[in-house]
Amino acid sequence: MMPAQPKPPGQRRRRNAGQSQWKQLPADGRKGDVPKLPDYEWHEETLAWWETIWVSPMATVWEPADVEPLVRLARLKDADNRGEGSVAALAQITALEDRFGLSPKARRALQWEIAAGDTTAAKAPTRKRHLRAVGE
Repeated sequence: MMPAQPKPPGQRRRRNAGQSQWKQLPADGRKGDVPKLPDYEWHEETLAWWETIWVSPMATVWEPADVEPLVRLARLKDADNRGEGSVAALAQITALEDRFGLSPKARRALQWEIAAGDTTAAKAPTRKRHLRAVGE
C-alpha cells in the first residue's frame, strides 16, 4: 500500500505544519524560448506536447539538465503517437511524467502547487487522443 500523499497547504488541519515544503508554481507558466528537439521527423502530437509542457507551470522548476531526460520522454511519446509503443514503454512514460510533475498526482507527491490564477488550458492544444488496443 502506498503512503498517504501530502495535502496542499490550504487543506491541512495543522496549517503551520510543513508549509515550507510546498512550492508554488506560477499559473501563467514558464516564459522564454522552448528548447529545441533534436533533428528528427517528430509526430505532430509530440511537437504540440513539447510546446505545451515548456510553457507549463511545471517547466518553471526544471533545470537545463532536465532537457535530456525530457527529450527521452518525447522519444517514447513519439513512438506511442505513431502506434509503435509497448506496455513497457507506457510504464516508462508514466515514470518520467511523474518525475517531472506532469500529472496532478505527481505534482502532489512533489509538493508542487499551481498558484491561483488563470489555469485554463488555453495554451494546450485541443487534440483528441485515440486509444489503441495492445498488440495492434
